Amino acid sequence: MDNMSKAILTFIAVALCAIAIKLYFPSSSFSGTPTFGDFIALREIQDPKQRKEKHLNLMKNIPLVRVQGGNIDADVSGNVSIDN
Repeated sequence: MDNMSKAILTFIAVALCAIAIKLYFPSSSFSGTPTFGDFIALREIQDPKQRKEKHLNLMKNIPLVRVQGGNIDADVSGNVSIDN
């Protein structure tokens, strides 16, 4: 393998590690969208009022996708298909 291929593969590996770290740490300092860690931290809140408030804030930060027209077919496995 030449040096260029090694450099490209190293860059891809580092980028994948950064994505994995972002998903599992509760800190939302990376972006405004909630992470898996945010929902794990939510389970640890003991006060029901504070937990409900934090849950609502997390749900408000989840990005939504709106589809205009077409047929949307979604199932429990997470597969979504859109036909125009």
